[in-house]
Amino acid sequence: MKNKLNQEETFETVRSTPKGASLSFIKTGTNTMAEGKGNISEKIEEEFLQCKICFEVYRTPRTLSCLHSFCEPCLELLLDKQKGTVTCPECRAVSDLQGCVRNAKASFFINSLLDLFRSKTTEQTACSLCPALGKSAVPASSRCLDCADFLCTVCAQGHCLSKLTLEHRVVSLEDYIAGRYDEEARRKQERHCQNHQEPLRFYCNTCSSTICRDCRMLEHFSHEVLSLAQATTARRPQLEELIGSLDGNIRSLSQQEQEVGSAIQQLKEAESVIIDQLAGHISLIMEQLFTQRDAVSKELSDFIQQQEQKYLSIKSDLCDHVNSAQNTKDFSSQVMQKGKDYEILDLEQTIQGQIERLKKVSIPVVETKTPLLMIKEDIDLSSGMFQLMFDVHADSQKSPNVSDTGIKQEPQTSAPKTAETCAQASSSTPPQAQPAQAMQQIPPPSPCGNQHSNIPSSFSLIRSFDTDDDESSNQENITGISLFPSRDIVIADNSNFKIKRVIRNGRIRETITTEDTGCNDINPFSVAVCDDTIFFTSGSRLFKVPEDKCDDIVQVCNLRGSHSEYCIAAYQNEYIAVSEGTSCSLSLYEPNGVLVDRVNPDYEGKFVFLAVNSMEEFIICDTMKKCIIVLNRAGQILNTCSSADSYSFNPRSVCVDKWSNIYVVEGKRIVLLSPSGDFVRQLFSFSGYTPKLIAADDHGHLITVNRKGNVRIYRAQL
Repeated sequence: MKNKLNQEETFETVRSTPKGASLSFIKTGTNTMAEGKGNISEKIEEEFLQCKICFEVYRTPRTLSCLHSFCEPCLELLLDKQKGTVTCPECRAVSDLQGCVRNAKASFFINSLLDLFRSKTTEQTACSLCPALGKSAVPASSRCLDCADFLCTVCAQGHCLSKLTLEHRVVSLEDYIAGRYDEEARRKQERHCQNHQEPLRFYCNTCSSTICRDCRMLEHFSHEVLSLAQATTARRPQLEELIGSLDGNIRSLSQQEQEVGSAIQQLKEAESVIIDQLAGHISLIMEQLFTQRDAVSKELSDFIQQQEQKYLSIKSDLCDHVNSAQNTKDFSSQVMQKGKDYEILDLEQTIQGQIERLKKVSIPVVETKTPLLMIKEDIDLSSGMFQLMFDVHADSQKSPNVSDTGIKQEPQTSAPKTAETCAQASSSTPPQAQPAQAMQQIPPPSPCGNQHSNIPSSFSLIRSFDTDDDESSNQENITGISLFPSRDIVIADNSNFKIKRVIRNGRIRETITTEDTGCNDINPFSVAVCDDTIFFTSGSRLFKVPEDKCDDIVQVCNLRGSHSEYCIAAYQNEYIAVSEGTSCSLSLYEPNGVLVDRVNPDYEGKFVFLAVNSMEEFIICDTMKKCIIVLNRAGQILNTCSSADSYSFNPRSVCVDKWSNIYVVEGKRIVLLSPSGDFVRQLFSFSGYTPKLIAADDHGHLITVNRKGNVRIYRAQL
């Protein structure tokens, strides 16, 4: 009798079977089977014999420790050669194979099923014995369940008459393929020892392995050996109990799975609730903001209409008075030129009375108020985020009385300011904003009285705007800020080779391009306005912007040292102070580039940002020692501030206001120092806004700008 195929032959046969042949056979067997208890095709789907990696019929299946089976070649692709492990692609469990896939157990169960299904191919099967007898291949009509051989009609008859195979079970091939003998075929399947090619009939308890008769007599002679039936009977209760214990584990895991699912559902519900709450709250906030916007807009509109009506009424009265005065003048001139003596004398009293009446005409006083919008940093919707303020111009405080027929105002004179009046002025509210025409004529206020009495008590945001534009090719990098006496703001955009002059309503008055100007590497860094001219540094050079836009940018001078960046500040219209980095010195240049003086204190550190107050004291940021120093023109250090509140001090940009108070940018906050350089308090602490540079004007305003060019203007309150 021909021996059964060994394991390797089985795998090779399955591998050589055309893809889909055994699968279609399984389907055919399932569909054509008779109603019987022995059809395994009912119970095992075709996917059971498919590798979940290559999705083909198993080729040399190996079972991992997690009981998932895969083809040996597929596992070779998943083997971590450094760790010698394989991670299961289904459950992610790690199996230690000690660097070799063959250390995974061969799946005898799957191999047996493969043998069964392979033997039920729908393709025409040849007789297994005819070729051995020297005959040509004849189609098989039967199968021996004991020998697992396919037999033709002649060989089947001889098989049943042979003494050796008399007891063998020979069935028709049609019934076998239909699946009527699956269970019986499974019972008669035998696995052979790879070493001795004998059926595996015993179990070695000592080695925990199945063995054949020869193994028992040789390698396992002294071991505890049982028959397969005895070993299975002995181990089945323990294994069934172990399998049964999974029920509790499954219930526990299922309960935890439900709890996790419930937690996920709660998360989803909480997310939905919070999103609804956010949407509702934001809708409420938007509604309140729009309500406030409408209220402020109505207030602004009413104010504009009222002021416009008053202006128009006064303008009409003025026009009438001008016409009356002009008519009086014309009539009187005609009388004086063409009238006779008695006519002139007769009208003298009438003309004199009319002129006296015109000179006494008084026009009602109307304050020329300009509306300003204040936006509170700390949003309190209940009290309102927006508030209108009205800036009263200085011109409105002048006497409106008409002095003569030419409507000229009386000239006003002011007495010299005494020490007493200066002290009173220092404790009063800062002067209101002056008209743009008069700003250039107002000199910086001279210090008098106690400077600490002029420290602002609070600041309010009055305006915020962006200075970026769509024409810039790079992201903005604002590195310098300065102010014109006319209140225009000058900022330097280092990344885009631009200097922008911005009006305080956010409109850009002028853009100066420093790229392609005939000089190399003109990236504006620090800017200063001196004598109504914009000066800026680029590398170790000082430049100025010409008044005529058609002229090229002028290099004023080369700066001392070889630093890549120099900060500058202007002192009135006299000179430009240049901070010289690790040299810890200042050079003072006239607007024409002539060096007039050097301030060289006995100090070591790194001078960066600087400002000059009205007393010609220099306030300098030392980024190496992280402090603010105050020194005079003689180079004497007057004070050093190295701490601000309980926070670590890391100052950057500095400026001074008209009262010589010092403002310092430090990260996301702005701190206030006294004119002498002592820490007073923290003014601002921002969350979504990071100021980079700061400046102050002579009208009580503080201006900040961040890296991207967002400008914020604050008004000081004493």
